Amino acid sequence: MDPRIGAFFALSALLTITPGADMALVTRNTLLGGRGAAFLTTVGICMGVAVHACLWAVGLSAIISRSATLYEAVKLLGAGYIIFLGVRSIMTAGKSAGAGSYSPFGAGGDKQETAQQGQGRFMAQGLLTNVLNPKVALFYLTFLPQFVGPGDPVIQKSLFLAGIHIALSLVWLLT
Repeated sequence: MDPRIGAFFALSALLTITPGADMALVTRNTLLGGRGAAFLTTVGICMGVAVHACLWAVGLSAIISRSATLYEAVKLLGAGYIIFLGVRSIMTAGKSAGAGSYSPFGAGGDKQETAQQGQGRFMAQGLLTNVLNPKVALFYLTFLPQFVGPGDPVIQKSLFLAGIHIALSLVWLLT
């Protein structure tokens, strides 16, 4: 086995278990919607990681890093979305506490239809939180290239390393 892959695995594992926005969102959604919500949020987060990995593999992350305006826009969108989630959590905390427990089904309407909307919301939150997180883009722009050698097929090796990162994230966040 390539020693760079082992080093990438170890360092990615350390970065993955470090608490951050992903862990906070999974914890929040687990408390609100149970294990199913945690699973869907984690799938959304991993989809967001896959988006960043693919963008990096084809070089679009380099464009973002070189354009201060574009980077600032992504950063502000991400911060705005996290603030939105926080405000929304605070606003719904009082409502769900009065009802006794949280239900992703909302109030009234077709239970099956609103259940699907609630499930989609958890996945979308995970996806958006990760896609709009500039730290993830910087991770792929600065950290991942150190593990791709000059003779390696860049896209294949990058996506392989991203697969390791996604698998680690999936295991950690679901645990």
